[in-house]
Amino acid sequence: MPGPADLTEALARLRARFAAASGETVAVYRRIADELERDPGAADALDGLRREAHKLFGTAGSYGFHEASRLAGALERTAEQWHADPVIDRARRAAMVREFADAVASALTLPDRPPPEGPARPSGG
Repeated sequence: MPGPADLTEALARLRARFAAASGETVAVYRRIADELERDPGAADALDGLRREAHKLFGTAGSYGFHEASRLAGALERTAEQWHADPVIDRARRAAMVREFADAVASALTLPDRPPPEGPARPSGG
């Protein structure tokens, strides 16, 4: 019968696997942001955004990524508002989803691995 150390190790492996796959998760949000850039009212993009946020909300929380789960829950509610009100945040939707993608990439990063790849950032200074 597995002991607590075995369960801790198994959870750590699952968290690492989930975090390693987070680059694709973040890429999905970036693609949705691109769609919203072209058409902020695109029903398919808004439905996809709500669906993906709902999925991340549950899954991230299950793996112990509570900040990513919290962010996804907030984004899910926002996507529902956008779907219900075609003008709310219309000009900022794509930018807001990109900011979410950046924040969730950071929240899904394990302390001992670099963040998931995103677009290159210009160096400051």
